[in-house]
Amino acid sequence: MIYLIISIATIFYFFLLFKNMGEDSSIVLGNKPFIIVIAGFLILVTGIFIKDSGIIDYKEYNSILDKHSEIRKNVLTIKENIPILRTKLQNEPDYYQGWVMLAKSYIITDKLLEANYAYEQALSLSASDPIILEEYISVLRKIDPKSNKKVILKSFNQLLSLDKSNLNIYNMKLNYSIDINDADLTKSILIDIASNSEIKNKDQYLAALEQMELSGEFDLKIVLSQPMHISLIKYNYIFFILREDNSKLPFAVRKFSKDNLPLNFSISSNNKMISGSPIPKKIKLYIKGSDESSVSKSMKQAYESDILDLSQSDEYIIN
Repeated sequence: MIYLIISIATIFYFFLLFKNMGEDSSIVLGNKPFIIVIAGFLILVTGIFIKDSGIIDYKEYNSILDKHSEIRKNVLTIKENIPILRTKLQNEPDYYQGWVMLAKSYIITDKLLEANYAYEQALSLSASDPIILEEYISVLRKIDPKSNKKVILKSFNQLLSLDKSNLNIYNMKLNYSIDINDADLTKSILIDIASNSEIKNKDQYLAALEQMELSGEFDLKIVLSQPMHISLIKYNYIFFILREDNSKLPFAVRKFSKDNLPLNFSISSNNKMISGSPIPKKIKLYIKGSDESSVSKSMKQAYESDILDLSQSDEYIIN
């Protein structure tokens, strides 16, 4: 409408301008340049108005309104039928399809807690339909994905028991683990995929698992035997150094004074020399003693471990 008003105002402006230029008091057909300019401008503005006004989409708008009207009528019908269906289920609690219909009805009417209860009743009768299990998981995630974690994972396991080779189920489970920001769960799912012989095309999952193992956190518990502890406290300072095999650069370091050296402690991601650096696949633990509190050439090596895999090791005992 604004374009139409502008076009009318513009025409009126040019008309007054034409009169004020000392021309004839009436516009005559003989003044062709002026009329062509005005007519062209009017057509242009009118075209823009029609395009932006939505007149062209009038039929489509009506179609959408009709569909929405039909949906509203269906929702009203469903709401009216819910009490009838509930009464029927009170008399026939083993009516599986009835519980499924009730659950779906509650979803449509946005009553998720009631839908959750109806799905529970249906699945207690039969848990062999993957579609119903997926819908149940979806409802649980909408209610509270974290507090419902135990039930959600149980439902995913039921899904996988129906079809262990279905990557779509694993993908849904991975999506859930990312949604709740659970790195351990994500890694566990990737390991399950990697070890599943029924899944053939899993290169991208193996790559993701390797990336997690390289860039993830670690926590290696060190347990010192009493004799080892006694042999180490002869130094003023003891350095526990994790270093990649065949590398001279330390990956992670933890230092203790002889008075504070415990029998049990951890070397973790917090002790990395470079925060965020990837975890080497092959690593060794070195123990070095020194009378100085900083790293120096005078440090003496007291122990060297075999090759460790931090993705597989969580405790290392030193005798």
